[in-house]
Amino acid sequence: MKQLFYFVTSFFCLYGNAQKTGRSLVDSLITELPAIKNDTLKARTYNRIFNELTFINADEAMHYASKGLQFVKEMKWQKGISVFQNNIGRIYSDRGNYDSAIYYFNTSIATDKKLGEKRNMASTYNNMGVAAQNIRSDFTAAADYYFKALQLAEEVKDSILIPTFLINISGIYNLQKNFEKALAFSGKALLLYDKTGNADGMAVTFDNFGNIYTAKSEFKKAEEYYNKALALYQQTGNNEGLASVTTALANVYGKDYRKVIEARIKARELWSQINPFKIKAITNTGNLGIAYLDIVRYDTTHTIRYGDIIPNDKNLLLQKAEQYLSEAISYSEQAGETDNRSYFLGALSELQVLKGDYKNAYYNFKFFKETEDSIYSQENKNKIAATESQREIDKKNSELKINQLALANQQKKMWGLIGGLLLFLIIGFLLYRQVQIKKKNNSILLQLNSELDEANKVKAKFFGILSHDLRNPIARFVTLLDLQTDEPDLFNAAQTAAHQKEISQSAGALLETMEEMLLWSKGQMENFKPQIQKTEVSDLFGYIQKSFISVKGVSFDFINEQTLVLNTDENYLQTIMYNLTANAVKAVNKKPDAKIEWKAFLQNGRTILSITDNGPGISEDYIKILNAPATTVNAKTGFGLHLIRDLAKAINCSITAESTPGKSTVFYLFK
Repeated sequence: MKQLFYFVTSFFCLYGNAQKTGRSLVDSLITELPAIKNDTLKARTYNRIFNELTFINADEAMHYASKGLQFVKEMKWQKGISVFQNNIGRIYSDRGNYDSAIYYFNTSIATDKKLGEKRNMASTYNNMGVAAQNIRSDFTAAADYYFKALQLAEEVKDSILIPTFLINISGIYNLQKNFEKALAFSGKALLLYDKTGNADGMAVTFDNFGNIYTAKSEFKKAEEYYNKALALYQQTGNNEGLASVTTALANVYGKDYRKVIEARIKARELWSQINPFKIKAITNTGNLGIAYLDIVRYDTTHTIRYGDIIPNDKNLLLQKAEQYLSEAISYSEQAGETDNRSYFLGALSELQVLKGDYKNAYYNFKFFKETEDSIYSQENKNKIAATESQREIDKKNSELKINQLALANQQKKMWGLIGGLLLFLIIGFLLYRQVQIKKKNNSILLQLNSELDEANKVKAKFFGILSHDLRNPIARFVTLLDLQTDEPDLFNAAQTAAHQKEISQSAGALLETMEEMLLWSKGQMENFKPQIQKTEVSDLFGYIQKSFISVKGVSFDFINEQTLVLNTDENYLQTIMYNLTANAVKAVNKKPDAKIEWKAFLQNGRTILSITDNGPGISEDYIKILNAPATTVNAKTGFGLHLIRDLAKAINCSITAESTPGKSTVFYLFK
């Protein structure tokens, strides 16, 4: 079930007749139109008339949209031109004319981009989403349009547009059977509508909640929400809303066919006054035919109360079912709507099987054509009539021919039954295949959404790594330069030369670090996965030694007596070691005998890297971070132990820490 909500573009006006609603408001506005002298006010009145008529009469709405477009073109009012282009696109969308609708929507978007009208652009993107979902059943394109609309609406903080788009996005998630997200988006919309006191908006949201609970087969809950929506629509005089909810209510009545048919007939009457080509109108008409068909198929005990709208005759019931199914198929074809057309053709083929019309049952599943009596069946009737006439002339010959005809008919019935069974199997296979294809497409869409989410997380982590690993060396380099600039006379000639050498070494180390980081990032842009290869521990120690060459007052020791080699991602491990070393440097910064020791050794067949500092130690809370679940840390506060933990996990490396308050801290990396 589809819950879709257009939204009109801006430039309404409010004046004395604003308290009127429905037809009375439209008639009042049309009467006042010739007397309005102000061009801007007149254009807005055209727009107001159009928007009111969309709930009453689509053809009349198109008439005033066209007149409004002509008027604003004469005014050369670009904003007004965009609004009426969007209005005409909405009417074409309602009629199922996708190409014309998208043409006018795109024209409106182009005009609004030049004017910087984000609100109008948001409204038009939403309407494009409705067209893609309604006419083409292209849910991926529809979702893309809805999210574009939502982003623009949030940028301009429009409290009217935002809940509209939330409802349509909820509808997309409902179609994917992601009920949790569907309910969440509808809940957000309801809060916004309740805050602004928008009765129609609240009704739309209740209607959408009903759709979601119907899809979940929670029919009592769905009926409660539909009745809430119905009450609000009756209060506001919204005929399209009444038609929509009445259509939806039929779905909660289950096998109470009388209630189902009464609701669908009432909805059909409402839709015929509004626009019979709307997607819900077509769906309602087709489902009305299926309700009559279901009575024939399932009401074998005759528990239904027959009479008035439900005839107590199988043939009349099939006739009604065929009438409404054919009408729905015809409207779907004219509207270019493929989803309903395919579904109702399948239902029509089942009906024709019940009638024994196997030939058309097969053709109508693959193609659409009007139902007609079988030529073969008519030929049989002619043969029987001819035989009866011949019997009056020659009884003997007549009896013989009747017997031959009976035998032939038996054979033909047998072949007909075999053919019908084959057609059932073919139809069943095609229906099954269609369902599988839809499931596959939905699965692909969910996978793409998951990959997009993962890519965003990777991007955040990647820029955090760059920020974190480049901050300290750049800070040290800047400190050296500031010292040279601010205190040029602080050093003698020998010290100045040594200081210049130290700056050059720091710049070289910084450049090398940046090059290594950028080369690594290039290799990690597609996916943030480790590249395992043989890595010598001596190379890792050399990297750390170069990176911290400009650090003064700290003694560095590197112990690798067995010349060990690891199978790991060199860049991941370098990042872990760099961060541990940077933390250690901070810890011993103010100690006169500052010392940091890196050591590589084997223990119980496992390679272990350890870093020891003689700093003040760290608290138990920091050590607990190493075993805590992954959390996102922004670049401003730094990654710290969070980064070390996540990267170690990525290369299947365990990390532990021991700390003696006031004496030392040791981190162990187990590979």
